Amino acid sequence: MKDVMDKTKKVSLELLPSLLAVISALIVGTIIIILIGQNPMAAYKAMFKGAFGDMRAFGNTLQRATPYIFGALSFLMAANGGLFNIGIEGQMYIGAFLSAIIGFSLTGVPKFLHLPLTLIVAMLGGMVWACIPAILKVKRGVHEVIGTVMLNYIAFALTGYLTVHVFHDPGLVAQTFEVSQSSILTELVATSKLNTGFIISLFLCVGLFIFLYYTPWGYGIRVNGLNSTASPYAGINPKKVMMASMVASGAISGLMGAERVLGVYHKFIHAFSPGYGFTAIAVSLLGKNHPLGIIPAAILFGALETGGSAMSIQVDVPRELGLILQALIIVFIASAQFINKKIVAMNGEVR
Repeated sequence: MKDVMDKTKKVSLELLPSLLAVISALIVGTIIIILIGQNPMAAYKAMFKGAFGDMRAFGNTLQRATPYIFGALSFLMAANGGLFNIGIEGQMYIGAFLSAIIGFSLTGVPKFLHLPLTLIVAMLGGMVWACIPAILKVKRGVHEVIGTVMLNYIAFALTGYLTVHVFHDPGLVAQTFEVSQSSILTELVATSKLNTGFIISLFLCVGLFIFLYYTPWGYGIRVNGLNSTASPYAGINPKKVMMASMVASGAISGLMGAERVLGVYHKFIHAFSPGYGFTAIAVSLLGKNHPLGIIPAAILFGALETGGSAMSIQVDVPRELGLILQALIIVFIASAQFINKKIVAMNGEVR
């Protein structure tokens, strides 16, 4: 009984910074709403109704949360291995583009073969793109942040060039041809774009939770992430762990891009992302880099986006308030991380 109480207390303390960040963001949002002359209660009520009021609204919220779940899983996989993967966006673009190519190139293939093949190719694309900074890190000591950031721009430019000059489908935007029906992820809610990609993301959350916390390989990854200098004394090869965690991270990023193409747009649209890969880092931090913790964090971010649009229609409050709340949560989470490190450093100096 005592062990259960101790674990509950520990979890509560770990979640406290995230909860305070959300509450603080809502308080600042309340002040902003008052300053523009509107009723905060009415605004937040409209936002909540727009995000969860009916099946269509709830479906849209989960649909917007799906890429954040994939992206946060990608980030935490690398983070647990001791790396900071800021290249999720680029890996996502590569996976999305390849899923579109396989999606419209193959015809007459049954869905039970075409769809898995398309998802696998997208994952392989993300893996290959993540391998580049991982090899540079392990072999040459190049910091992964530098490598992944540079590759983000290359992925964006490369997929844009190929979309416009090689696989362009005439239209107002730079887009590829539409994928075949046999490669499309099934819709879960007819009135929204929510698809089976959301179910895949939930299974992936549970799978990574079991892998990281209940297998020796997951234990090795987490130990290396906590202290890569000391991990060799536990029989762990830091370079192998870093490579494996970054490659796995890239695979998830590729799957993230495939979900947008096969489940939402049904084609690759250049510059389709509003910054999924970067926002996903904040979602992962809000969920304490835990595979199960990121689910409510991602749904919260999805609700802020969906609810913000509904709020702007029902109450005279700009829809950008939802994005402002997201930004505030990111700021408060980052502040909490900074303060926590300072406190730990000060305690170490005192001792």
